[in-house]
Parts: sequence; C-alpha cells; structure tokens
Amino acid sequence: MSNPDDLKKALAENGAFDAEKAKETKQAALGAFETKLRKVERYVFFYLCLCSWLIVFTMFNFMQSSSTKALFLYGLLLLVFFETTILIKLWYWVMNNKISVLKAVKQLELGHSTTDDVPQNDKTLQGPLRGMSRPERAGWLVALVCGCALIGAVKDLEVKGADDPWSMNQGGSLTSDGCVTLAADGSSSAVTEMSFLCQGTLACRGFNFHAPEGTDVQFTDRHGRELSLTTSPANGHIRYDVRLPRPIMPGRRFSYTRSQECPKSATEEGGVWTYSTDISHGYDTNEFSQTVVLPPGAEIVSVSPWPVAKFTLSDKTAVRFEATRGRNEPFAYTIQYRLATQKPGQDVVE
Repeated sequence: MSNPDDLKKALAENGAFDAEKAKETKQAALGAFETKLRKVERYVFFYLCLCSWLIVFTMFNFMQSSSTKALFLYGLLLLVFFETTILIKLWYWVMNNKISVLKAVKQLELGHSTTDDVPQNDKTLQGPLRGMSRPERAGWLVALVCGCALIGAVKDLEVKGADDPWSMNQGGSLTSDGCVTLAADGSSSAVTEMSFLCQGTLACRGFNFHAPEGTDVQFTDRHGRELSLTTSPANGHIRYDVRLPRPIMPGRRFSYTRSQECPKSATEEGGVWTYSTDISHGYDTNEFSQTVVLPPGAEIVSVSPWPVAKFTLSDKTAVRFEATRGRNEPFAYTIQYRLATQKPGQDVVE
C-alpha cells in the first residue's frame, strides 16, 4: 500500500490551481471570440462596400433614365440596396450580442468570477471584445469611399461623353427613312425620320450634319420640340452641330426628325433635270430608305442605281432607294427627269 503522506502530496498537487495554464485557456477563449467578431465585421464591411457601390451606380442610372420602366427598375434597386445595408447592420448587432453572450457563458465556465486564486487585475475575459484593428477598419472605409468616387467618375465621364461631344466615332447604328419632294424650279423639301442606337462606352451628347449653303435645316425630337444647334461654315457647306436634350447612354436609342428646304437641289441642262445626292454617317451600321417624289407630270429619263420601287404618289412619279452602308461609306444616287411641259431644247416653263 502507498504511503498516506505520498497520497496527500499527490492530491495536493492535483488540486492546486495552475495560474499559468488558466491564463492560457482564457487567452485562447478570448482569441476565439475575437476571431469570430473580426470575421463578422469583415463580412459587414464587405457587403456595406458592395451595397454602397451599387447604390451609387444605380443612382446615376436612375438620374439618367428617360423611360418609365427604367425609372421604376432603378428606383426599386435603390430601395433594395438601401434596405440591404440596414439588414446587414441588424445582423451585425445580433451576431455581436451572440458572441458577447457566449463569452459571458465561457467566463462562468472557467469560474473567473468565483475563483479566489485569480489575481484581481486579470481582466482577460472582462470588458468588450476587440474586433478589427483601427488600420484595417480605416482601410475598409477608404475602399468604400474610393470605390464610390471611382464609380461616380466613370459615370460622369459617360454623361459628358467624348472629348469632342459631336464625335460619333464611338460606334452605333443609324436608321433613316426620308422623303424628298422636288419642285418644278429645282427646289426641294425633305423630311427624314432618324433613329440611332448609341453603342460603345461613352454617352452621346450630340451629332453633326452638313448641308449646302442656303439650305434651311431644322431638327426636332419625337415630341416635336426643336433641338438646339450651332452652325459654322465647312468647305462650302454649313455644319450643324446639334445638341441632344439629354445624353444618350450606351445601349439606348434616340429618334428625331430632320426637315430641310433647299432652293437649288436639281440642276437643268438641255431640258433634262438632274437631282443627285450622297449621304454618309459615322456610325458602324447605316440603314437608308429614301423616297424621291418628282414634280407633277415629270418623266424619268434615267436613274442610278436602279431603285427598289417605282410608284405613283398623289399623281406624282416617285422612286424609293434602300441601302446599308458602313462607317463614312457614302449612299449616293442620281435621278434625271424631264418636266411634262418641257420638250427637248425648250426652256423651263414655270
């Protein structure tokens, strides 16, 4: 049998309080709780940054929208992202309280408040938990602000468009459907329905148009409102720089009407009148449909290229041309005709 003194000694050793081991256990428990809190805070900051960036992006699109559907969509997204930030904050406080409660339970399990052998200045499990460090928290805030600023700068660049606001060389497609009515004196009036789709990465703020000197040109939007413009001479023509009422964002379409009156569209030689034109646009794809109505009783002498249709419109001979052209590729045609009251070698009868 063992010596009773040895048994007492062993019991004393086993029942002794190991302060160093207890401190390590508490520090390990504290580290586990603080690690969980830091993880929660990182999740919170990540989703706050993401939602804030999306809010800024959506807000810019909302302010630039022109259709009811787009306004409703971006307004709904703004509400969703804003409510998400509130839910993230609520989730953070729930998790913070949960971790604090678990820490208090662990404190009781370790007997921190009832063990007399614990030094009074040992506050390992006392006080609030420390989450992310100040530098890390500052880094997340800087990322949030810089991300919002970057998105704002990019969207602002889209609104301002290219350095040359009239430059349309950033891509897009154009569709035009026009009707030119010729008079017996060679003058003409034309109305063209234009529609272009803005493509690329920058917004479109305007476009330009060249017309012969003496031509009266007017541009109106689909509501009949006249578009503002400036004019300047350009190689014997007049350049019209048209300003759109609001920037057209990439992927969106804008429609307008071009009306023009030209006093000298057709020229007469030997009793034969010639009307010719060439049109080109700086879009990637340009679809043309042009109808030309001749003066009353006029007879066609020649047409180049041959039109897709020849018909009668209000007792007048009319032809229609259709073509698809690329960037700056001209769409040209020529019509020669003779007036009904005019015979070869005779002057024009007004």
